[in-house]
Amino acid sequence: MATKKKMTQTVIADGKFYTISAANGKVMEVADFNMDNGAKIQLWDNANVEWQQWGFVAAGDGVYRLQNRFTGKMLDLNMGGVSDGTRVHQWEGAPASSQLWVVEPTNDGRVKIKSNLAGKLLDAGMTADNGTALQIWADVNGDNQFWTIAEVTRKPKTSAKASAAKAKAELTAAAENAAEEVTKAVKAAAKKPAAKKAAKAVEETVKTVKPVVEETVKAAKPVVEQAAKTVKPVVEETVKTAKPVVEQTVKAAKPVVEQAVKTAKPVVEQTVKAAKPVVEQAAKTVKPVVEETVKTAKPVVEQTVKAAKPVVEQAVKTVKPVVEETVKAVKSAAKKTAGKKNRKK
Repeated sequence: MATKKKMTQTVIADGKFYTISAANGKVMEVADFNMDNGAKIQLWDNANVEWQQWGFVAAGDGVYRLQNRFTGKMLDLNMGGVSDGTRVHQWEGAPASSQLWVVEPTNDGRVKIKSNLAGKLLDAGMTADNGTALQIWADVNGDNQFWTIAEVTRKPKTSAKASAAKAKAELTAAAENAAEEVTKAVKAAAKKPAAKKAAKAVEETVKTVKPVVEETVKAAKPVVEQAAKTVKPVVEETVKTAKPVVEQTVKAAKPVVEQAVKTAKPVVEQTVKAAKPVVEQAAKTVKPVVEETVKTAKPVVEQTVKAAKPVVEQAVKTVKPVVEETVKAVKSAAKKTAGKKNRKK
């Protein structure tokens, strides 16, 4: 619900528009329906047009922002000035005290409009003709500081020229906003070459570290070489010491092994001699059974051999080079061993 404040014959309500008239009846307007920030605020004959009409946007108890109906911008102090003679202009809405105004009613139905920032009054100057620029001034209780606020009850007149200017301004603003967004996006993208920055940082680090590493390697090289030089004779000495021990162990074990073979030989021969007639009798008994078994098994075996032949051939083909290589290695080893024996003789 609209908030209303009663001030001697004047009612200010949210969502409504008003004319603000000087003592001579001329009204406050935005000069030449200018849409720009900083446009002049002046007096002109009342033509019932939107750039001469104002809304009061509540900003506290008796404190308002004055918004032009046509441009949508606020009544503002030029550069936030507070001295006598500071001009007023329009500017886009901002949470700035230079856009705050206090409406002070008087006994005759008129009002004084005071800057909340400067404490000075909206003033029409001494001439108050068409085109007079408005300003602020200390309160001198003169007619040029009294204003009449009247609600707009008639439909505002339209102007093709003003409408075209407004459309152009809105399109320009939209284009500027779009350009600003694109610029922001481009700047953001330009900042993203974090990779580029990182690469540079890595390059710098490598550049700094490289000579240190090279110097360390250079310093370490003689230490490593000296260590290798020191260790080498120790290793050689260990091998030299271990060799006769191994040879002595083999030499000591040899007669023991030979004696074991010599002792076992007659026992093995006696066992074979005793077993021989038993084995021969067993063979004689088993022979007809074996022959019968062979006779029965023969076709089965032949069939199995026939089926297995290609598999075996393939296996032989695969194994053959391995066997040949092994035989070759064994022959070579045997040859070397024979050579050693001949040298000993």
